[in-house]
Amino acid sequence: MKKITAIIPFVFLIAACNQGAPSTDTSGITSGSQAWEDALNAGDIDAVVGVYTSDARVMPPNGKTSSGSDAIRAAFGPMIEGGLSVDLTPVEVAASGDIGYNVGTYVLTAGDEQVDVGKYMETWQRGRDGTWRLANDMYNSDMPAMAGGGGDNTHVMIVHEVDDAERWLAAWRGEDSRHHLFKENGAAHVHTLQSADNPNLTGLVISVSDMDAFSAMLGSEAGMAAAAEDGVKADTMIMLTDAE
Repeated sequence: MKKITAIIPFVFLIAACNQGAPSTDTSGITSGSQAWEDALNAGDIDAVVGVYTSDARVMPPNGKTSSGSDAIRAAFGPMIEGGLSVDLTPVEVAASGDIGYNVGTYVLTAGDEQVDVGKYMETWQRGRDGTWRLANDMYNSDMPAMAGGGGDNTHVMIVHEVDDAERWLAAWRGEDSRHHLFKENGAAHVHTLQSADNPNLTGLVISVSDMDAFSAMLGSEAGMAAAAEDGVKADTMIMLTDAE
């Protein structure tokens, strides 16, 4: 009996030595991150949601933290509807046991136009089924803040149909694009948008520092000529501004 009692601690010691260090394999995180990128670029919001835990937190720039599947849909659904694509570049990925993190950069594009660049920080959890899922997702832009921090600016959205989306988008690209015309008239920050379902349904999100100059430009001969040259259907144009 004494011999058995003496052997038991020795057995536990051997078992503890055989457990080794927690797993540091990050392949499940990197493949999960790739699955997220592929799902968003394919326009599959259900697949995007499936990469997250059921109670995952999303921490977007200039917005409150929210959690759960509905929050994931609200955060990334509009990106899909706007026809945006993302390119993720992991910078550092690490794991210890069932907890890991992924830090990297992103590039957001609409067609051939780059609309944002930034960085992200994620934490991941490995579930009982061995699958890694996103538990916390934080991201923000590298682009300069809007003039005056955006506080004194008016935010404008213009939605319209065009004859040829590619022709319209081309006018907003390159060195001599419509960005220059808008910048000279109080609208230095403009993002172009396009519907995924109807490519000729397009729009602009604009931060305007001088509404008088901007409005005058839109109604001027130069502004109307530019719209006509770009194939904008004037009778479909809707303009929205900040609600009081």
